[in-house]
Amino acid sequence: MGIFDSYKALSARCVGISNEGCGVARVDEAGAKEEGMKVFVQDMLPGEKGKIKITEKKNNMTYGVKVGKIAPSKNRCEPMCPEFPVCGGCQIQHASYECQLQMKESMVKNCLVRMGHFPENEITACMEHILPCKEQYYYRNQMQYPVEYSREKRCVNIGLYKRSSHMIIEHKTCYLAHPAAEIVRNVAQIFFSELSRIDAAKALRQVVVRTGFMSKEMMVIFVISKPVKIDAEAFAEVCGEALKKDGKGMRLISMWTEERPSSTKWKNPKGTWTNIWGETTIREFLDNRVFRISPDSFFQVNTKQTVTLYNKVKEYLRYDGALPRMLLDLYCGTGSIGIFCSDACHHMYGIESVESAVIDARNNARMNFIEDTEFFCSRAEDFDFGAMMPDTVIIDPPRKGCDEALLNKLLQLAPTRIIYVSCNPATLARDLERFFHMQAEGSVKYGIKKICPVDMFPQTTHVETVVLLSKNR
Repeated sequence: MGIFDSYKALSARCVGISNEGCGVARVDEAGAKEEGMKVFVQDMLPGEKGKIKITEKKNNMTYGVKVGKIAPSKNRCEPMCPEFPVCGGCQIQHASYECQLQMKESMVKNCLVRMGHFPENEITACMEHILPCKEQYYYRNQMQYPVEYSREKRCVNIGLYKRSSHMIIEHKTCYLAHPAAEIVRNVAQIFFSELSRIDAAKALRQVVVRTGFMSKEMMVIFVISKPVKIDAEAFAEVCGEALKKDGKGMRLISMWTEERPSSTKWKNPKGTWTNIWGETTIREFLDNRVFRISPDSFFQVNTKQTVTLYNKVKEYLRYDGALPRMLLDLYCGTGSIGIFCSDACHHMYGIESVESAVIDARNNARMNFIEDTEFFCSRAEDFDFGAMMPDTVIIDPPRKGCDEALLNKLLQLAPTRIIYVSCNPATLARDLERFFHMQAEGSVKYGIKKICPVDMFPQTTHVETVVLLSKNR
C-alpha cells in the first residue's frame, strides 16, 4: 500500500488557480484535521466543489487529485485541443475566456498583495482591468518543438512535451501556434525520418520556427548536439511546396543551426550559430513600424497583442501630459518598445546584453527613420550610466526579474517615471518590494500609480503586466 493510500477523501472547494494551472483548493470539511489546508489539484477551476484525495507533499506544498464527481463551474468549457489533458503547452483551455481573464487579474493582484506585501486597497485603487486578446488561438509567432529519435522505429518524433515531463506527445495540431509553423513541423518530421538523414536526425534536439504574422516571412532554427550536415536546399524546397499548397502566402526565407552540445543546459542561450540557407533575419511589423529579427533575439510571441501592450506603455509615458525628453529602455531586445514609443519621447537610449539583438535594434531604428536613438550592448545592471539623466526608464526583464544592483541604480538615476513591463507576476512583486524597501533608506520616493495586466498568452496561466511608478514631488 502506497504512503498516501490511507488518506481519506476530503470535501474541498477551489478558490483560485496556480501559476502551473492547478486549482488551488481549500479543504472544506468541518472537524477534519485538514480543514482549511491548501491543496493543488489538477483540472479544478475556481468555484468547483467536490471530493479530493491527497497524493503528495513536497517542498511544503500539498498536491491532490479529484475523487468522484465534481460540481462543475459555469465557467468550465470543452477544450478545443483533444491533447489538452496531457499536453504541457496549455494549462487553462478548459476555462471560458472570461474566466481566464478573471483568474489572471486575480493572480497579478494576489502576487502584489501576498508576495509583495502591498496594501490590498492601494493595489485595487490603481489596478486597471486586464486587456483581453482578440484572438485566443493561433497567436504564437515562435514555437520550440523538442525532437526525439526512436532507434526502434528509426524515425523522429517532433511535438510538444507531456505535462510535467520531457516526454514528447504526438499531436495533429497545436491550437496556439501559427498554422504555418505546424506545416513546417510536419515537414520536418517526415524529412528527418528518411533513412538517408539518420545522422542529422540523431543530432537534432529542437526545431524552432519563427513566423512574421504581418510580413509572412519565416525562419527555421535546427538546434543540434554536434556538427552535422543538413540538406537545407532540399528542406527549403519541401517547405516551400507545402506552404504554397496552403495558399496563405507564407514564405520560408531563413534557416539556421544552433550547435548546443548535449552537456549544455537547455536554458543556456549560448550556442554556435550558423546561417545555412537564405536570409539572416526575418521582418515583422507593429503598426507602422518594421523590425528585423535575428534567430537569437527576443521578440514578443504574440505579434498582434504586442501592439496593445506597447500602446499601454505609450499611454503611461504620457501619464502626466509631458513627453519625456530622455527615455531609457533596459532589456530592450531588438528595440521594439523604444522604437514603437519613439514618437512619445525626444531621445532614447537602449541597453541589451545580446549583441545580435543590439545590431537588430540599430538597424530597426535606421529602417524606421528614427534619429536621436542609441543602443548599447551590456548587461543593464553592469552599464555605467554616467551623467545620464533620463526622465523615464522602461524595464522589460526576463522571467527571473531584475538584479538588485539595477534596482539600486534606478534609485540613483531618479527618473520621473519608471515603467516596469513584466511577464512574471511573482518576480514583479518581489522586485517592487525590494525597490520600495531600498527607497525607504533614501530621499527619492516613488509610488505606484497604475497597474494594467495584458493577456498576451490566452489558454495559459501566463500574463504580462505593465506597472507605472511615479516619483513623488
